Amino acid sequence: MSAIYLKELRRRFRSELSAAHPIAEIDAIFYELIAYYFNFPRTVIAMEPATQLVEDEAALLSGALDALKAHRPVQYITGQAYFMDMTLRVSPDVLIPRPETAELVTWAAAQFSSENDTPVILDAGTGSGCIALGLKQYIPHAEVYAIDISDAALEIARYNSAAQDLEVHIYKGDLCKPESTTHSYDILISNPPYIPKSESSSLQAHVRCAEPHLALFVPDKDPLLYYRHLCDYAALNLQEEGWMYLETHENHAHSVRDLLQTRGFSSIEIKKDIFGKERFVRGKFYQASGISKHL
Repeated sequence: MSAIYLKELRRRFRSELSAAHPIAEIDAIFYELIAYYFNFPRTVIAMEPATQLVEDEAALLSGALDALKAHRPVQYITGQAYFMDMTLRVSPDVLIPRPETAELVTWAAAQFSSENDTPVILDAGTGSGCIALGLKQYIPHAEVYAIDISDAALEIARYNSAAQDLEVHIYKGDLCKPESTTHSYDILISNPPYIPKSESSSLQAHVRCAEPHLALFVPDKDPLLYYRHLCDYAALNLQEEGWMYLETHENHAHSVRDLLQTRGFSSIEIKKDIFGKERFVRGKFYQASGISKHL
């Protein structure tokens, strides 16, 4: 059985992916793959340049390279993504967790003591469960609930909850059909679909082609669709002076703020992400705005 030098495979990755990715990103993807398939450290080529793979091993990387060229994200190839010190299972049924979303989790968690507080939290549209699990990790005594409309996403979120040994109550729920629950939440948090469909062509190909459109896009004519539904959820289930935390499109943060002002929220803030984009909005709930709680 023939063998091939690992550094030659890296050269192939750099050559065949250079049109779509910078070299540093290609190398990061390559090192992630060799760690996943072979448990190699990222220093292996520098420290052991004569490292070779046999044909069957090299075929794994060749198959991954073909998938990458077809715009499949490396996280869907390995089936895992890293988020707030957790390794989470992902698939094309859920969004790949982003660093910006970790900022949202950190912002929400900062108002509680990790040792003593016991808030009740709802993550609406949980996907992989990353937000719910991140909050449970930060606030161990919190009672965390998570909903999603996708059965496949719920299966992944439940797997991640068990794998991380973090108890989150996960069940099916539709953001477009707000309903009263038996709980009164201290926090309602969500990263809902917010990208107008007309912007799809501006997205990176691996996002546009591989990630679930149900979790990405909102109709052009109604970019605040899911935020209005979340306000309805809040009116039914968020306790007085509870908080809603939202991730938003950078161009619509002010519109989301204005919506919250008309829907029973005060102390509304817009927060920028680490790139300086107005990405997050929070507000404190103070009245039902014409919608009765717990109908």
